[in-house]
Amino acid sequence: MPGPMPPLLRSRHHMSPGALLAALCLLAVTLLLGAGQAYAAPAGADQRVRLGTPSGGESDAGVRIMPLGDSITDGFNVPGGYRSDLWQYLVADGHTDDFVGSQSNGPARLGDHDHEGHPGWRIDEIDAHAADWVRATSPRTVLLHIGTNDMVQNHDPAGAPARLSTLLTHITDAAPTADVLVSDLVPLADPVLESRAAQYNAAVPGVVSALAAQGRHVHFVAMHSALTTADLADGVHPTAGGYSKMAARWYSALVSSPVTRWEAENSAYASVHDADLLSSPTASGGVKAGHIDNADSYLQYVITAPYTGAYRMYVRAGNGMGSTCTHLLTVDDAPAVTVAYPSYGWEEWSMTGVDVHLRQGANTLRFAKGTCYAEIDAIDFATLGAPTPWI
Repeated sequence: MPGPMPPLLRSRHHMSPGALLAALCLLAVTLLLGAGQAYAAPAGADQRVRLGTPSGGESDAGVRIMPLGDSITDGFNVPGGYRSDLWQYLVADGHTDDFVGSQSNGPARLGDHDHEGHPGWRIDEIDAHAADWVRATSPRTVLLHIGTNDMVQNHDPAGAPARLSTLLTHITDAAPTADVLVSDLVPLADPVLESRAAQYNAAVPGVVSALAAQGRHVHFVAMHSALTTADLADGVHPTAGGYSKMAARWYSALVSSPVTRWEAENSAYASVHDADLLSSPTASGGVKAGHIDNADSYLQYVITAPYTGAYRMYVRAGNGMGSTCTHLLTVDDAPAVTVAYPSYGWEEWSMTGVDVHLRQGANTLRFAKGTCYAEIDAIDFATLGAPTPWI
């Protein structure tokens, strides 16, 4: 994959015509939110929107989480990989967490760079060290995505489920109070490799169930279904958008709630006015909404809610202005509120959490010009109930 893209110019008047693909999308129709996606409003809440907290700096305190695996955990092709957006989700919801591991890398928007991702390693190679790693760092939660190199290297793929069981046994023996979230593998573009992975993936839930029946704190996460081969940069490793989808699936598991993404460029429910849809190498769908620069500029979503209540929303936004920038968010006829985005650079996405109160039926959410400039990739919705001890 090519190296990091240079910073993008903000002004549409200074942008190279070939640099970004611009299109206008002026149709807004209904987006139906399932009833299970409600977010309970705090007792006595009377505001239409309550702002979350943008991500902070390096962490050495809080709930210890170990991202464990191979190059996909390390973030091959995309520094930080899924860990960057996962961190953004955690801090947007006010969690205090400490990523742990012997490795360290990632961008500024990843507030804690520690991890245990080892490029090229198979299950058995991780197993040779995993017990020592967890004893050294005492994680409360382990996020495990492993087995891709067993498939790619054709290293006894039929025996991979048994090796996974051994690895999980060693981890839970070394950290018996930790919860280990175990995912199946993301898709592989090569049909032969994907066939091997499909057999492995089919066995992973059974491996997890058998160990859970022994009283071990292991849990299955369905990662394969979160991505398609279109989300792969090289047939094996995710694109930036693919890693973002992985983060959403991990976070969904951590909060025990579906996280559903709605892209800014999808004309089924979103439109722009006096703004542009721009090609983006790091947006989850390859397109972002930008140039929300003028008094009449906006990105708009039309959402139909099944009931009146509060819904949890995350705004995936980019800001390269060097200081906090904002949009003005309105929900129907309610007064505008400010949604703030930290500055990590263009194509470096933050998550800002917002509790949005919707009426039953159609609602119009509009992001209009605030201070300086920011771009929006997508908004996510989730239901957040009682906090889990995993985060």
